[in-house]
Parts: sequence; structure tokens; C-alpha cells
Amino acid sequence: MNQSEISGGTPAWPSLEQQLVESRVVHGSALEQLVKDNQDFSMLWPREANDQLRIPLWLRVYWRKNHPENTFPEHSASLGYPMALLDLYEWMVAHQDLKRVEQVPPKPAAPGTPGKP
Repeated sequence: MNQSEISGGTPAWPSLEQQLVESRVVHGSALEQLVKDNQDFSMLWPREANDQLRIPLWLRVYWRKNHPENTFPEHSASLGYPMALLDLYEWMVAHQDLKRVEQVPPKPAAPGTPGKP
């Protein structure tokens, strides 16, 4: 029996605390709530408990909840997840309030400003 399984062949999913530590989640952040809200691992294949994809399990649950139209083939290398989820994960860890930073365009220079047409 694989070490990631407990008696009966049920996967041993990581605890919420393990996931929060592994993802470096700040207590009280929007990211913490997102992780907490996506713990329904029954949506995942049992082999996902110990695969080599670097996509956190909570993010996979979140993806599946929001993309029920997708198929998730158990035997494909990516299990049907877009690899862009890794980039999204890195962004979430860096911006744990989960708010997009708005890029404000610079104000145009007033006519007759030196160095400007």
C-alpha cells in the first residue's frame, strides 16, 4: 500500500494546516479563506493525493468547481489542468489579498511642456 493511503485505500489528503504552511498563506488573508473554501477532495482523483503536479490540491478543487464543463482524464500527465494554474498560484501567494493591481496610465503631458510635442 502506498504511504499516501490509509486503510481501505482512501487517499491521505493533507490537512488544512499543512496546506496553509506549504503555500505560505498569511493568517486572515483572502487567500486563507480561498484555501479553506476548497477542501472537497472528493472532487479529485485518488492519485492526486501524491502526484508530481505542483498545483496545490485546493487550487485544483477551485478549478474543478469553476469549470465543470472540463474533463479531467485520470491517466493524462496534466490530469486536465492547465499549466497556467502554476502561474496563478504564484500570483496568489504574492498577492494574498487576491486583488488585482490596476495599472494607471500616465497622464498625457500638457501642450507646450518642454521636451513634449
